[in-house]
Amino acid sequence: MARLLVPGLFGAEIVDVGQSVEIHPEEQIHVAQAGQVRRRDFALGRFCARAALTPLGFGQAVIPKAEAGAPVWPHGVLGSITHTKAYAAALAGRSQDFRFIGMDAERVGGIGQELWPRLFSGAEREQLSPAKDKSLKATLLFSAKEACYKAWQLKAPPAFRDIHIALEQEGFVGAHAGQILKGRYAVEGDLVLTMAFALR
Repeated sequence: MARLLVPGLFGAEIVDVGQSVEIHPEEQIHVAQAGQVRRRDFALGRFCARAALTPLGFGQAVIPKAEAGAPVWPHGVLGSITHTKAYAAALAGRSQDFRFIGMDAERVGGIGQELWPRLFSGAEREQLSPAKDKSLKATLLFSAKEACYKAWQLKAPPAFRDIHIALEQEGFVGAHAGQILKGRYAVEGDLVLTMAFALR
């Protein structure tokens, strides 16, 4: 997480080892009908979100869920929550400093080659073909697209091929419909973590 942060952006992460993490009573309604795994992911994500919000003065904030499922952040704050197998994380920053913030976490191995035509443009697939570790690079590209999707808060899912990612050294640029985001990424074992943002 520390490798992704820029000035004014605060983050928190947690590795799930079965520790006790409670769901805020005022947030219970959002997972009342959810299964155990979904409730656990929700609890871990909100735990990280409140930790990320603490330096901004909102460490006790209730973080409800919008109709589309995105977190509703306190007034004046932008943020993003992500979770994958045994891991959750969140980012938060002031809306006066950031126009967009999004993040995503993925485990390497979930983006098989049969999914490439649906997820990646021809140019992106050309980057993947000669790659020594195709699985890692495909996961990284997919996660970067997810981080951009969440940062832009796109309402209707576009074809992921329409979000274009240009990888750089420990970073990337995301483009969609004339909009540009800068991004950072970190890889630790089989965990890929990406963050996309735009400053004011």
